[in-house]
Amino acid sequence: MLLRKRVFPLFWLIMIIPFFLYSERKEDNDWHLEEILSIGSLEDDTLFQWVGVAVDREQNIYVTDTLDYSLKKFDAKGKLTKKTGRKGQGPGEFLAPRYIDHTEISIYVSDQYNPKIQVFDKNLNYTHSVSIPMPVSDFSVLPEEEIAVATLSTTKSGRIYIFNSTGKIQREIRYTNEKLPLLMDMVNFELDSQGSLYLVYNYQDRIEKFSPEGKKLWSKKLLGVKKVQKEKIASLVVPSKLIYKDIALDNSGNIFILGGSFSKNPSRDVYILNPEGDLLNTITLPDTSHCIYIDAQDYLYSRANEGVTLKKFKMKY
Repeated sequence: MLLRKRVFPLFWLIMIIPFFLYSERKEDNDWHLEEILSIGSLEDDTLFQWVGVAVDREQNIYVTDTLDYSLKKFDAKGKLTKKTGRKGQGPGEFLAPRYIDHTEISIYVSDQYNPKIQVFDKNLNYTHSVSIPMPVSDFSVLPEEEIAVATLSTTKSGRIYIFNSTGKIQREIRYTNEKLPLLMDMVNFELDSQGSLYLVYNYQDRIEKFSPEGKKLWSKKLLGVKKVQKEKIASLVVPSKLIYKDIALDNSGNIFILGGSFSKNPSRDVYILNPEGDLLNTITLPDTSHCIYIDAQDYLYSRANEGVTLKKFKMKY
């Protein structure tokens, strides 16, 4: 009996060690990226410096090119099929095209130096504009042609405004009641299909989720950053290093967050959280990027060559 008591635990120890080793290897390899498409290179003039990207259900890719003052459309294979825009402030013209979103029939584009969001059809024909009387730091198109806009304001901080199709404010989402210094309330955000709001602060180590009714469900810190470096520009003191640069959601509700200057791999590390805010894993982009985007088929897009190249990746779990 004594011999059996000694052998039995040893037998199971031998059996379970490979299981734990395998599980550890599997967890390390659970998430990785496989490049499947690259648009633009240092050898051509397809893209000069792309800023925003959106992808429709047919896998057409829409890109704002700020140095080319244009909106461009590529097919699923990366071929340029349409381009519109030129430098100016008139209909269909841009000073610095930036953020982009889409519906089933329209493409919405913001301009860094022009207080409006321009709307185009899927063939890039200009249709109309929506006046936004404040700087846009991020936006998302909602049902019924409403537009949720995160803005920069010195008087009313911590708000996302909901505009109707004529540019009238319908309501607002208050995500903080704190009186914060300039830019410290700046966020990027995403809304899921149920209306829950996810946001990351650009200059704070803070990631949050709100219910459709505006109740804060959780708040997380990933990097332990307590103080952000600031600099003086003219008479203003502003933060100078981004903690988080962008946020995206996949079709399973997982949250993807692009880290900034404080990440182990600055502007390359992407933190993956589940809908409850638990950190699942971290993947690292092959090149630095200012943003990430995930389409309806869970392909991830990011930047390379400082905006000359757009990369498309298949995410493998």
